[in-house]
Amino acid sequence: MKKMKEKVKEVTEPRNRLFWTMNRMVDELNPKIQGWRNYYAMDTFADLFLNKIDWYILKRLTLFWNKKRNRRKKHSHSRIAGIVAQHSGLKKLVG
Repeated sequence: MKKMKEKVKEVTEPRNRLFWTMNRMVDELNPKIQGWRNYYAMDTFADLFLNKIDWYILKRLTLFWNKKRNRRKKHSHSRIAGIVAQHSGLKKLVG
């Protein structure tokens, strides 16, 4: 789980990616998500952990969205960021 979080953070953290659109960020994350989804698809007990990774991905995308928009509160507007990511085609690990 730590390595999965590190990979997500590597994609979403760099400030030089703030000029990226949400579509491009989602396009960068989707192959990683699809790979994890394929690997853990057979394990029924993995859903608990994969839900946590889904939540972490949404949290990181919210931080990206708010930095891009110069919002002072880092974690506000998480619903808007989630909707934009969903419309951009973000895949989920569970569901």
